[in-house]
Amino acid sequence: MNSMLPILSSSPIHFLFYFLVMFLTSTSISSSYDGGNETDHHALLMIKSMITRDPYGAFASWNSSLHFCDWAGVKCGKRHRRVTFVALESQGLEGSLSPHVGNLSFLRVFSLYNNSFRGAIPHEIGRLKRLNFLSLYLNKFNGVIPTNFSGCFNLKVLDLSGNKLVGSIPKQISFLSKLSFLELDENKLTGGISPFLGNITSMERFSVLGNPVGGIIPDTLGNWKKLVEFYSGGCNLSGTIPHSIFNLSLLVNFSLPRNQLTGSLPRGIGAMLSHLEFLQLSYNQLTGPLPTWISNCSKLGSLEMIDNMFSGKLMIDFAKLGDISYILLGDNNFGSSEADEMNFIDSLKNCTNLYRTELAFCKFQGVLPRSIGNLSDQLRYLYLNGNNLHGNLPASISNLVGLVGLNLGRNQFTGTIPSTIADVQKIEECLASTIKIGVSCSVDSPSLRMNMEKVVHELRRIQNTLPSIEV
Repeated sequence: MNSMLPILSSSPIHFLFYFLVMFLTSTSISSSYDGGNETDHHALLMIKSMITRDPYGAFASWNSSLHFCDWAGVKCGKRHRRVTFVALESQGLEGSLSPHVGNLSFLRVFSLYNNSFRGAIPHEIGRLKRLNFLSLYLNKFNGVIPTNFSGCFNLKVLDLSGNKLVGSIPKQISFLSKLSFLELDENKLTGGISPFLGNITSMERFSVLGNPVGGIIPDTLGNWKKLVEFYSGGCNLSGTIPHSIFNLSLLVNFSLPRNQLTGSLPRGIGAMLSHLEFLQLSYNQLTGPLPTWISNCSKLGSLEMIDNMFSGKLMIDFAKLGDISYILLGDNNFGSSEADEMNFIDSLKNCTNLYRTELAFCKFQGVLPRSIGNLSDQLRYLYLNGNNLHGNLPASISNLVGLVGLNLGRNQFTGTIPSTIADVQKIEECLASTIKIGVSCSVDSPSLRMNMEKVVHELRRIQNTLPSIEV
């Protein structure tokens, strides 16, 4: 399982933030005024005039029977009777965005989330000097990101995710000294990540995942001392991960899967990442050992390193990672040829939230320790296939009563399948798709017989290609 976007733009935190911004804004505004500013009135009418489809009647109230401060999705400020808030979200709207939006000079919050606006983003938005929050998320805007967004120097949240934008991330965005959230997911942006973005020292969340951005990760991003979330998966990034990134002590989620990153992870950074909860570097070309500092990330819930070239002995003390749910380390080159190579299994007993453990195709060797049976009863998936494990399967494996997926195949196990494995009632997947052991056990009870029949059936299914298996 790849839990990759836990943390995508459509995550619950995304919508919670929107709600919070709108709630706080609405507490400082009034919707009933006499008179009004004709510039704002005209700008709103021009926005309406460029809508070609309004299936839910979002603009039904936008007429002369009401003051424009009372129109749906519009709020005005108390002091100046000017529009400060426009939110037309999830209304099925189609059309283009009028350049007259740039005339709403008191606008602070502007959101068109989840509609079907097309065409270019009007560069006139760059005139909105009071704008704090801009979301055009989940539309069909195309063209480039306007460079003069830098004129919105009070902007704190900029979300252009889920559109069809092309070109590069303008370096002029680095002039937005108050920007905290920059979300550009799922567009077609190229041109790399500009080193100038490191000048935005207020950055807390940065996400460009799903763009063919290319280039390297600039070392200057280590200036983001307030950074909490970083998502750049599937961005065609190359080179190494700057060590400065690992000094960002507030980092909670760090996700860079499906790139072409190389090099090793730094070793001597101590306990800097004490807040880290999600570390995802799967599907890259990273090398070297997994550093022991990962043991100090006591809040870590997901460790995802699948399909890299990590090697050496696994020295992480999982006993310190009491909150971890996902340990996904498959398709690497771990191994040390030392007798205690598999002893890290012992430290997993304290991981009471462990849900999925993938250690397949990692070149582990040795005997599977009895402590495998001490793993959490919350464990649902355990994959150790494709290694060089040998000896008997420990009977303690039957203690893993929560399992629904177990694969121990492509190892050198000998002996018999412990009869107690049938006590694991929920197993749905193959016990050992290519395991070189025979089936020799008692089937005294109906429940035991039923579970063992599932195992025998799977072994028979593959018998033609694996004649060494005796059923």
